[in-house]
Amino acid sequence: MTEIINKIYYVGVNDRNKHRFEGLWPLPNGVSYNSYIIDDEKVALVDTVEVDFFTQFLENIHEVIGDREIDYLIINHMEPDHSGSIALIKKYYPNIKIVGNKKTLGMLEGFYGVTDDVVEVKNGETLSLGNHELSFVLIPMVHWPETMVTLDAKNKVLFSGDAFGCFGALNGGIIDTEINCETFWLEMVRYYSNIVGKYGIPVQNALKKLAGVELD
Repeated sequence: MTEIINKIYYVGVNDRNKHRFEGLWPLPNGVSYNSYIIDDEKVALVDTVEVDFFTQFLENIHEVIGDREIDYLIINHMEPDHSGSIALIKKYYPNIKIVGNKKTLGMLEGFYGVTDDVVEVKNGETLSLGNHELSFVLIPMVHWPETMVTLDAKNKVLFSGDAFGCFGALNGGIIDTEINCETFWLEMVRYYSNIVGKYGIPVQNALKKLAGVELD
């Protein structure tokens, strides 16, 4: 698994079987389901993947943390490509605490029947893992009502979910120096125009909330 920076690892998967996103938009290059492990004194998992890819997902997690427990699952977005493996993650890690905002936790109960071991966070609140301190920024309607992003300010990392979404599988590369950015830029434009574009005002509000945040 790729270490992005300072014990933050990519553990997502590629889906080359899906031909259309939400049954409508062509996926000639597949799609990736992005998830991350923060391996600190406390271990946090940021988002999950589509449930059909859980076996590969679990292998990716084990490659990073071995038999360690996951302390927190942070849910930035409840769409199934982000949340689909929540129930199985909870089965494999029964002591995990699920972190989300009020709307997320309501949807969590409705989607997966999960009501216990949850931690509600509000805009601007923080969670310390040890050397990493995470803060949460709510960006509703980008493009679902519960959407938030997670910031690790010390390491200048933003877990942005669909706010900067894109079509296309990753083909082995994770960071921009490993991929053809021009190809992904075109797919990002196509994603934004079809999926997020009609939520222009919430997008602008989200960008204002994140203005001044230093990122690498």
